[in-house]
Amino acid sequence: MSLQNSADIENMCSRVWIKPIKGNRAGIEKMGLEMEMHAFDSKTLAPIGTENSKLNIQTLLKRIGEIAPDAKLKYDEATGLITTVFLKSGGNFSAEPGGQVEYSSDPYEKLSDLSENVADSLKLLEKASAGELFFLSHGTNPIAADDQPLLLPKERYKIMTRYFNSAPYLRGIDMMRHSATVQANVDIFGDENWEDAVNLTLVLIPLTSKLFANSKYFKNKKSQFYSERQEIWANMDPSRSGIPANLPFAENIECEYAIWGKKAFVFFVDGLPIEEQPLYGELTFEHWLKNGYKGTKPTVESWETHLGTLFPHLRLRDFLEIRHIDAQPFEHTLAPIAFFSAVLKSRKVRSQVWEIIKSENIDLKNLFHSQEDYSKVHFPLLDFASSVLEDLKEKEGVQSLKAYKKFVEQKNDYWQAENALNFVKKNNTLFPSEEFLKHLK
Repeated sequence: MSLQNSADIENMCSRVWIKPIKGNRAGIEKMGLEMEMHAFDSKTLAPIGTENSKLNIQTLLKRIGEIAPDAKLKYDEATGLITTVFLKSGGNFSAEPGGQVEYSSDPYEKLSDLSENVADSLKLLEKASAGELFFLSHGTNPIAADDQPLLLPKERYKIMTRYFNSAPYLRGIDMMRHSATVQANVDIFGDENWEDAVNLTLVLIPLTSKLFANSKYFKNKKSQFYSERQEIWANMDPSRSGIPANLPFAENIECEYAIWGKKAFVFFVDGLPIEEQPLYGELTFEHWLKNGYKGTKPTVESWETHLGTLFPHLRLRDFLEIRHIDAQPFEHTLAPIAFFSAVLKSRKVRSQVWEIIKSENIDLKNLFHSQEDYSKVHFPLLDFASSVLEDLKEKEGVQSLKAYKKFVEQKNDYWQAENALNFVKKNNTLFPSEEFLKHLK
């Protein structure tokens, strides 16, 4: 179905991806995670897929598909490359452009079930790697070279590479090939609950960015920033990243998100060859809608695809996709998911979180433009989240947050290393499943 004019995008608020999350789903609210990690040859420590690495990402994905019962493989139509391995047990493995291995879970009602699923899936990854890979969960790849190649050259990643190379003063290539996150996905049902949860999440993002920082080593150097990954994402593409300027406390959140989305640059137009795709700054969705582009007009499917190419800190889907968190050490991966599932749990809980924020005299009006260090609110928020999970008898969640609080106190010690290579040697593991469960047993 073709879109006719700009007003159609405002109408899309009630149809594609945005309005449906406002109370049109029913059932039990659940949460899930997406975790990205770096992999290195266990003998040479070369990043997976590079010259001195025995395994490449295609071989690893193929092995997972072979050993996982009744797994299904997804292939890139244009190149024939394996892109995703869907597990019968729930969740899937895939790969990011720079060879980052990603695991995406199914959603679960209980953190205990989520943690069991993640641990079992990581065991599959360990079995597939057969001792040939070390794994590290860190917000940036500490030892990948500046010219880290495109290690999963599927068509969409080639298009993104061309787009970001057309703006070399931005950090799109670093985002694609060097960064890693753990992402919390949280269900919120009901219109009023959803609006409150969106606004609270938007406020919590700048308050917790430092709390969840874990990317101190980058391109064989120690970063000057508290989070190199967050610096990358802040300078990746201002039209599609960060927090949309008018979104917090908007009168109509879903339409404000749509208006922001139509002003973002387009990098994928279905049906055009790679060399004909728009470059950075060339085409906004709004311009495409009004004027067409190289004989094409956008459709409803084009709008859906475009929304999926936006990278805000909070992506609005049929759940809240919280994306600002650096990849954590494996033993702390559950903590941010436990945190956000707790503080967004109910209107009563959220009202108490709002009170904690107010009690710290945080200036919400200037929050999204401030460079202030909000560490003063970190422990009150962690402690409150722990108490919520304790009431819910979510033992794994409570343990993860208590362990994370200790980690925050010792984070600078954790980051100490003679150089980036030594940091990787000190913190890599053959057995991410065991590390993941370290504080949960």
